[in-house]
Amino acid sequence: MAPNPSDPDDGFGPDTYGRGFADVYDRWYPPDDSTDQAVRLISELAGPAGHVLELGVGTGRLAVPLAAAGHTVVGLDSSAEMLEQLAAKLGPDSTDLSAGRADRGRIDARLVDLADAGSEWPPGPVDVVVAAFNLICNLVDPATQESLFLRCARVLRPGGRLVVETFVAEPVERRERHLEVRQVTADAVVLIASDTDPVLSLVTGQHIELRDGEPVRLRPWRLRFTSPDELDRWAVAAGFTLEAVWSDWAGTTSDGHDASATRIACYRNGEPDQNTGL
Repeated sequence: MAPNPSDPDDGFGPDTYGRGFADVYDRWYPPDDSTDQAVRLISELAGPAGHVLELGVGTGRLAVPLAAAGHTVVGLDSSAEMLEQLAAKLGPDSTDLSAGRADRGRIDARLVDLADAGSEWPPGPVDVVVAAFNLICNLVDPATQESLFLRCARVLRPGGRLVVETFVAEPVERRERHLEVRQVTADAVVLIASDTDPVLSLVTGQHIELRDGEPVRLRPWRLRFTSPDELDRWAVAAGFTLEAVWSDWAGTTSDGHDASATRIACYRNGEPDQNTGL
């Protein structure tokens, strides 16, 4: 039976990924050159001392260096576990998870169900909204994905930018199941099991961590792959104009349709800027 992305009894929810990966996220996905490039690109879009809203702020991989660059960052995340990791980076005086927030200096991180169209967002206006690292794919319900664009348009200033990072999925015509090796060390093996449903455009997976002397650890995840045309259609319907498409955070231009490639789309809130042509 195919998974139903809206079924509350299947064990998956907006906080599933964070619960499974918060304790290893920074170790498995450490900042790299692309992180520095992302901070530079977002900084350019936001302008000096800009106001940035990051959806899926996680452990602060982007928020922390953006704040260090002089921007004010509000970060929303569905996972309390991820925000606990971020709060630890911000220092002991920043943690107030009973109120669903971790706040210190230029970073205000808030626990918000991003899959809930009625959840409370900051009123704005902000200069840039960032949805990086396949955040929109993790929402899995197409109606929720579409509504995200509308909510972003409401909090952005006129002319502000929405930056959405996704991947372009390989065409899948029939159900596929795969098992691959992610990591092998002297005392551990990490496997990735995945089940792709082409009808629902869903990939359900588990990172399976086998560590010597410890119980098996399952780290579940689910995503819905979206097409570039689908994303652009939702953006236009919300009042955005597609400004640029890049294949990396260095700003390499791309048509954004190459399968398996990273697609970073920059949308402008409102009409194109007649002074820049964008």
